[in-house]
Amino acid sequence: MSFWQILGRFAVCDTGETLQKVSDTTSVSSDGTTYTKMGSTTVGSDGSVFTQMGSFSTDGSTRMGSTATGIGAVFNDDGMSKKSRYGDF
Repeated sequence: MSFWQILGRFAVCDTGETLQKVSDTTSVSSDGTTYTKMGSTTVGSDGSVFTQMGSFSTDGSTRMGSTATGIGAVFNDDGMSKKSRYGDF
């Protein structure tokens, strides 16, 4: 399981991958994947699909404050964190 640190409009993974939020609905990964958020669902250009449920995501990840396990939690929108939250992330 990967671990993410959320830093403002960026998130950095322990594997070296980074994510940058470019709008309220779009984030881009350093590996070239674009993630688009539609409601509680996020779709990646690589075919991945995540659904957020509070602090949890359907990929099994969890977000706690400014840290997350797995990529799905980076996109969670639990009202407490996503715009404090993506660094609102």
